[in-house]
Amino acid sequence: SSNHSHGHTVIPNHGEFESESAQVEINQKPGKQDIAGQQFARNRKPRIQDLHRNLHTQSASTPSLPQQPQPSHPHQQQTTTKFAMSSLAAEPLEVSGTADPSAGAPLPREPNCHDVASSAGKKPCFSTGLGEILQFMELIGNLKHTKRTGWVLRDVNDCESISGHMYRMSMLTFLLDGSEGLNQIRCMELALVHDLAESLVGDITPFCGVSKDEKRAMEFKAMEDICKLIEPRGKRIMELFEEYEHGQSAESKFVKDLDRLDMVMQAFEYEKRDNCLLKHQEFFDSTEGKFNHPFVKKLVNEIYEQRDVLAKAKGATPPPAIEVPNMEGPSKVANGHDSSS
Repeated sequence: SSNHSHGHTVIPNHGEFESESAQVEINQKPGKQDIAGQQFARNRKPRIQDLHRNLHTQSASTPSLPQQPQPSHPHQQQTTTKFAMSSLAAEPLEVSGTADPSAGAPLPREPNCHDVASSAGKKPCFSTGLGEILQFMELIGNLKHTKRTGWVLRDVNDCESISGHMYRMSMLTFLLDGSEGLNQIRCMELALVHDLAESLVGDITPFCGVSKDEKRAMEFKAMEDICKLIEPRGKRIMELFEEYEHGQSAESKFVKDLDRLDMVMQAFEYEKRDNCLLKHQEFFDSTEGKFNHPFVKKLVNEIYEQRDVLAKAKGATPPPAIEVPNMEGPSKVANGHDSSS
């Protein structure tokens, strides 16, 4: 997650369409991975349509809340408005621009909109209604229960959810101490947002028969719908998603490394848990040579070393390589069905 379909904004060709999140069972018969992926896409289409229908129906029936005006203040001209860095839930923080020398302390800050709401008994400062915010919560809840497609197609038992994947990525940002020149909070926000579109469109992989351009268009459209539910906060989430998809900033590149790191670590964990060392070799193959950050490379090398030691001890051998479909061209799936049928 190149053109945006259905009259929406044109999407630049961001990022790369990784093969790493989707693989199939080694012992499958030839062509079975294509059938499984297409069946997965067919089964997902009605669910996506239902979610969109519910989202737009509820949005139309829920009244919007008026924007709350800021009260006047005697120190208004000396006050500047700033937003907390973790802006997913931030209110305007009014910080006085000058301090009173005689008092030795900053001037009182301007009341933010939650202060005004609490004191006046009015509604919070959102341009959307509470019903839309609950829809936003429900979509995030989808990520708690939606399994990652790559493991589903591999028939991995009790496999991780999308939110579990994003949570570990987010926790890994605590390893940053500032000496790397990376904004730790922004890395955490990028990790939390990067797969948010999958709450509506699901975890689309090369085995699902959807082209790169269609995947990007679907995910950007989903993000637009999601972010509209919590305006004006949604603008920040969309900016983070676009930053990750462009993959140009140092933070977005680091978070992409965390995305791949979490995947190979998860593959190694499943191999150990299910006593099938080297079985998930294709997940390692799909990420080889793609890590950039020095510290992440060290962690990946440590995973490889531990895996090699265990594999040699058990006499395990890697399976044959699995060919990943090339989804550069037009999609073979139209409206959830194979267009060739």
